[in-house]
Amino acid sequence: MRSYGAVEADSVFIGGGTPTCIGESLLRIVKSIKANFALTRNCEFSVETNPKTADAELLYALREAGVNRLSIGAQSFSDGELRELGRIHCAEDIADTFYAARRAGFSNINLDIMLATPHQTLESLSETLNAVTQMGPEHVSAYSLIVEEGTPFFTMELDLPNEDIEREMYALACKRLEEAGLERYEISNFAKRGFECRHNIKYWTREQYIGLGAAAHSFFGGARYSNAADVDTYVRGDGRKCDFEAISPLDAQKEYFMLGLRMKDGVKYNGEFPDKIEKLASAGLVEVKEGRVRLTERGGDVANVVFREFV
Repeated sequence: MRSYGAVEADSVFIGGGTPTCIGESLLRIVKSIKANFALTRNCEFSVETNPKTADAELLYALREAGVNRLSIGAQSFSDGELRELGRIHCAEDIADTFYAARRAGFSNINLDIMLATPHQTLESLSETLNAVTQMGPEHVSAYSLIVEEGTPFFTMELDLPNEDIEREMYALACKRLEEAGLERYEISNFAKRGFECRHNIKYWTREQYIGLGAAAHSFFGGARYSNAADVDTYVRGDGRKCDFEAISPLDAQKEYFMLGLRMKDGVKYNGEFPDKIEKLASAGLVEVKEGRVRLTERGGDVANVVFREFV
């Protein structure tokens, strides 16, 4: 942190896992961030948590320390689906953590839920959405399960919904969350007005961010770079700010479209990549309107096809 100097920041996000599993040690990290960076008065300060790793005492302490946004990894309100996902919590734990956070003073809470998980059905997803909307979070992230190489799921035969069912699940989530006053502002993210995640929007709009910790990535000073994934190497100081990649003007333009098209409002358009845009528009995947390019409903269903045009 000290190596960056007093950089001003209007958002902080402690996550990429379950930081609350280290208990009160997390408070020292919060304190260090506040001491080493110039946080703006209205800084959005988020911490992720698993429902089983944050008790009422820790939540109160985090709120008192200046954390003002909590992101709870709910995933599902079906205990069977949670077991399939290898989660350590149950549906009751989600509710307990959510209401404990409310009592601790959190007025900005996100719930993460997952779509297209093993044995998930439209009916069970509907029950999860019922529970989510009844609780009334300010923000919901709804991501489809992606089976990554190197994970236990990659070697398992999973009973996953097919692509048609997955699209129906996504459409159901969009409909139910928007009916509950959570507007979709990015492909997988929904929020009450004014509660869009400021920190994540930076990623999609190519604003600068600093990544701290092992395996963290940064986009700062016109370059992308990363830290060593091995914790011991990172702690020794040998693996900080590695693999610098300066971003050329052409690559910056490609990133601008590839990332920005995730947003519901799309991106400003000044005639860049005319052949690509015309091709995508002719296929009904994007629309050009009032000086902006955005995904169509069909384009949202196959968004990766659109993004690959700019890789």
